[in-house]
Amino acid sequence: MMKTLVLTICFTIGLSHSEPQSHHPGLRHDLDTDEIIAQAGYSPETHVVTTEDGYMLKLHRIPGDGPVVFCQHGLEDSSSTWVLAGPDHGGVAFRLAEQGYDVWLGNYRGNSYSRGHISLNADTDNEYWQFTWDEMAKYDLPAELNYVLGKTGKEKIYYIGHSMGTTTYMVMNSLDQSWADKVELAVLLAPIAYVEHMASPLKYLTPFLGMIDWIVEHLGIGEFLPSNWLMDFIASFACGDNKPLEFVCENIVFLLCGYDQEQMNATMMSTVASHIPAGTSSYTIIHYAQEIKSGNFEGMDWGDDERNMQHHGSTTPPTYNLRDVNTKIALFWGDNDWLAQPADLLKIFSGLPNIVENYQIPWEGWNHFDFLYAIDIDVYQNPHLLEVLQSHPIE
Repeated sequence: MMKTLVLTICFTIGLSHSEPQSHHPGLRHDLDTDEIIAQAGYSPETHVVTTEDGYMLKLHRIPGDGPVVFCQHGLEDSSSTWVLAGPDHGGVAFRLAEQGYDVWLGNYRGNSYSRGHISLNADTDNEYWQFTWDEMAKYDLPAELNYVLGKTGKEKIYYIGHSMGTTTYMVMNSLDQSWADKVELAVLLAPIAYVEHMASPLKYLTPFLGMIDWIVEHLGIGEFLPSNWLMDFIASFACGDNKPLEFVCENIVFLLCGYDQEQMNATMMSTVASHIPAGTSSYTIIHYAQEIKSGNFEGMDWGDDERNMQHHGSTTPPTYNLRDVNTKIALFWGDNDWLAQPADLLKIFSGLPNIVENYQIPWEGWNHFDFLYAIDIDVYQNPHLLEVLQSHPIE
């Protein structure tokens, strides 16, 4: 029911920033991130970053002369999410590039652009997939941001995260407060820390969390590739008798994250479906499910002391304290986000000590993916996003 994405990675290394031309990609396509950027008239760059634990991550760049903005995708997503809508329909990366920002787009381990490793094969080695967003926050995001800081020579940058890209920033900064000296402002779209009240069908996996091996068998051994049984199980909760668009009930990401039919651009949905799910580990999904059950913002419990020691250096998973996140934070959230429910958002509002902007998107029904693909993204989100960045200039 869910096809595995096999993407051919094409690299276009650009040496300079170019002005956008009139030839823009249409909404129906199966282009890679750099191809989408190039068709919009820019000169894309592709960079490779190797993490401390050996994962090879690809970064995409739209060069600009202004401040650096680093964008990090969410769950089961990739760098393409920031450009899929194109320059004509509110692609966030293009709106930033039009303002002269130097735009960098990250890719977390395990997605279609970041399956490389110095010694492990993602296609054959189950060991490759022994990670969650703990490792993304501990290794991937710091490696990406430090690379960009070094490559550009900038002392400070802006950060924009969506979904899991917000989770990992909060974890990273809670563990290392020096990031407030390097990131002028972190904009968190659809912020996720606590998920006890999550409306996603993911919550129905929580009774089985004592049988991690059994869950992994149905989520995919290592890589997240749900069995037909699990897809049908989740679809029975997400779709029911509501009869949403067919692709919603056939795409695991929409089944888990929800949808806002009024803001869906039907023309580009086949394009979105060709890019997500982009790939992650089954344990990344289980990690969020564990948080639903515990009600805490904490590391993955690997089920035994040995594996917890391997991943955390302790027999119990760490608890992440939002009070330790000292970067200036701008929150953008919607009222219909299955993964970021009001009761959980309240914990973020009260926990983060340095919120400088708390913006509810003024559209009833704004959902998890509306921050990226909504028909009215240039009405309700992007203008204010640019205003917020401009109101916190990098000296």
